[in-house]
Amino acid sequence: MSASLYPSFDALASLCRRAGEAILSAAADGLETRFKSDASPVTDADLAAHQVLMAALPTLGDARLPVLSEEAAATPWETRRRWSRYWLIDPLDGTKEFIRGSDEYSVNVALIRDQRPVLGVIAKPGSGEVWAGGAESGAWYQPAAGAAWIRLGVESCTPPRVMVSRHHCDAHTRAFIARLPGARVEALGSSLKCCRIAAGEADLYPRFGPTSEWDTAAAQAILEGAGGALVDPRDWQPLRYNTKASLLNPDFVACADPQGDWRAAWQAAR
Repeated sequence: MSASLYPSFDALASLCRRAGEAILSAAADGLETRFKSDASPVTDADLAAHQVLMAALPTLGDARLPVLSEEAAATPWETRRRWSRYWLIDPLDGTKEFIRGSDEYSVNVALIRDQRPVLGVIAKPGSGEVWAGGAESGAWYQPAAGAAWIRLGVESCTPPRVMVSRHHCDAHTRAFIARLPGARVEALGSSLKCCRIAAGEADLYPRFGPTSEWDTAAAQAILEGAGGALVDPRDWQPLRYNTKASLLNPDFVACADPQGDWRAAWQAAR
């Protein structure tokens, strides 16, 4: 693991685990669920994790870096467009899974530099596992606090192993999978799908339909560190961040091999 990363994976992993502990504590106290203007749910646990991250991130390195969080008031585009570096966080990715009692949710933290996610950390609160990485530092997995970091790398298989969302497997997704002969399909919540690809345990995660930038940034950094990619199929280029007023992503594919045969299946499914 690169010693030049700033802040360190260990520091960010510890922070994300603390946010995870706040989630578990809020769940133990009983959850109140509300709905945001886009009809997505938010709980006391989302807000508890947000508070932990917002308090600690300024202490990790450059305290001047702004933080953009799913659970904070929107920063005006006129302000945000001037940011060259900032933290992009999803304090609880997979809130629907969390509400239904599943452990398929995560804490996501990414560092954005010049519209690219250069560092990402994803923690799974239920197990204590952490994935971390970036294009310049590789991708790494820590099974528990204090354990040694394990290097990750993508592996492509035929037929492909396809991850899908439990809540967003729409007609386009099914049409895409139907054009992948023999594809093995597994449903999983949150950014953990991309962690499976980075670990060499899956090949593709197609996503048709709306997601936000905080949903993908940490996962993209880890995938790129593992040799994979998260691309916009309109031009097959990696997703970029903070390029417009809207924080919505285009459709995308997270993949082990960005040049794979799956590209033809995507075009046909559109």
